Amino acid sequence: MQIARLFFFPIFLLCSIASSGQLRLEDCQQLARENYPMIQQYELIELTREYTLSNANKNYLPSLDVTLIGGVISGFPSFSAPGEGSSSSSDMQLISVVQLNQPIWDGGITKAQKEVVQANSEIEKAELEISLYALEERINNLFFGILLIDEQISQLEILKSSMQINLDRVNIAVENGTAYKSDIDEIQVEMINIDQRMEELRSNRNAYVNVLGAMTGRNIEVSSNFERPVVEDDFLQLENNRPELRRFQSQEEMIQAQRQIDRSVLYPKIGLLGFATLIEPGIDFGASTIDNIFVGGLSLNWSLDGLYRNGNNKKLTELNMQKVAVQKETFLFNNELELTQNRLDLNKYRNLVEQDREILELKTRIKDAYELKYENGISTMSELLNRTNDESAARQNLVIHEIQYLMKAFQYKNRTGN
Repeated sequence: MQIARLFFFPIFLLCSIASSGQLRLEDCQQLARENYPMIQQYELIELTREYTLSNANKNYLPSLDVTLIGGVISGFPSFSAPGEGSSSSSDMQLISVVQLNQPIWDGGITKAQKEVVQANSEIEKAELEISLYALEERINNLFFGILLIDEQISQLEILKSSMQINLDRVNIAVENGTAYKSDIDEIQVEMINIDQRMEELRSNRNAYVNVLGAMTGRNIEVSSNFERPVVEDDFLQLENNRPELRRFQSQEEMIQAQRQIDRSVLYPKIGLLGFATLIEPGIDFGASTIDNIFVGGLSLNWSLDGLYRNGNNKKLTELNMQKVAVQKETFLFNNELELTQNRLDLNKYRNLVEQDREILELKTRIKDAYELKYENGISTMSELLNRTNDESAARQNLVIHEIQYLMKAFQYKNRTGN
C-alpha cells in the first residue's frame, strides 16, 4: 500500500458518499488517512530530502576565498639604481589574496552523503506508514463493529415481524375463543424486550458512528448504510509487505552509506587550484616591481586521521548491522505468531459459519413445527415463543460469525501489509 496515493484522493468519493449515504471500508480507511494529522509529515519528509540532496550536490561547486590585508609591510628591501643607497620598504601596503578551488574527486563522500539522506528519508516514511497501518486497524474495528450491530438490529427486526404475525394470528384466535388473552400478553412482552435490545444497539451504533466520523473528519449521518466488504479468496497467500520490513532495509542501507563515508575520508581529495596575490603598491626590485603573483594547477589533500579510527568504524558498522538484523528477526517472529493466530481464528469462524447454517436450518424446522402444534392446540404460546427466539438466536449467531470472519480476514491483510 503506497502512501503516495493519498495525494491522488478521488474527489468523486465524497460526492458518492453524500449522495448515496453508502459507506465502504476502503472509503473510511482513505478518509482517515487523509484526516490523520501526521500525514502532513510526508510532504515535510520529501521537502527535507530534496533540500538536503541539493545541498550535497553543491559540494562540487567551486569555492572562492578573497582576503584583503592592509598595513605596513617591513622587511622587503627596495632596490635603487647603481650608485644609489638601498633602503627597506616600510610604506603602507594593501595585499589581496584570491584562492579558487574546484573539487574534482572527493573520495566518494558526496555520493555516500546522498545515499544517507535517501535512506533516512525512506526510514521516516516507513515509520509514518507504520502509524497509518495502526490507524487502519482501528478503522477496521469500528467499521466491523457497526456492521455487526446493523446485522443484529436487522435480525431483531425480522424477529419482531415474526412476533407481529403471531400477535395478529392470536388476536383473531382470541376473538374466536380458541386462544387465551394471556397469549397476547406473552407476545407483547417479547416485543417490548426486542424494542429494548434494539434501542441499546442503536445507542451503541451511534457512538461507533460518531467516533468513526471524528477519525475520518467527516460528518457521517447515523442513517448511512455501511457496505459489507468482500475479501479475496487468495488473501492467505499474500506476501508480507509490512512497512517495518522497508524500514529495516533502509536502516541497513543507511549503515552501509555511513560506512562508505568512513572509507571515503581515507582517500585523497583532488581538485583544481587557482591562487593570486595582488600587492598595491608593488615592491620595487630595481628596474622591476612585484605587484602580483598567479599560481594554477592541481591540488591534493590527503588526511591520514581516518586511518586511526578505521578499525573501530568497521566494528561499529558490523554491530549496527547485527542490531538491525536482530530487530528484524524479532519483528518477523512476532508477526508470524500474530498471523498464525489469525489463521487459526479464520479456520474457527469458517467452521462455525458452516455449523451455524446447519443449526439455523434445524431451528427453523423446529419453529415451523411448533407453529403447527400451537394452531392445533398441542403446544403453548410460551413454547412457540421459545422456539421463535431460538431460531432468531441461531440466525444472529450466523451473521455474527460471518462478520467476525470478515474482520479477521481484513486483520490478516493488515498484518501482512496489504
